[in-house]
Amino acid sequence: MNTGKQIAVEAIRQHLIQRSASLFADNETDPLGLALRGFFPELKHAFVVNSITEQAEDIYWVLVSPTEVAEIEIPRGEYAENNPPLLKIMALDVYEKRRHSRDVRQRLEIGLELIKRG
Repeated sequence: MNTGKQIAVEAIRQHLIQRSASLFADNETDPLGLALRGFFPELKHAFVVNSITEQAEDIYWVLVSPTEVAEIEIPRGEYAENNPPLLKIMALDVYEKRRHSRDVRQRLEIGLELIKRG
């Protein structure tokens, strides 16, 4: 692996680790962190591998175990007041069969490496 690629992989790894830590910080008010802590109270870390911002909600795909990806829809704006976040769990192998950009595949690969370490 060339040095530029190693630096890029390490930057992704550090970003995933820092984002996970901030999502699970007790003082964190980020809607995704609140949703993750509500849906998975025993979870200590998870890695966001993809996200899409829609008009009325944000959708996140989060690696929550070595075998599962959580799809979490978080309503925004006025829509958020009466609508709680939605959770769908899918098997990792199902998620991997979908078409993904190289960035998403790379975050997933690094996230798996990190989640298996514990």
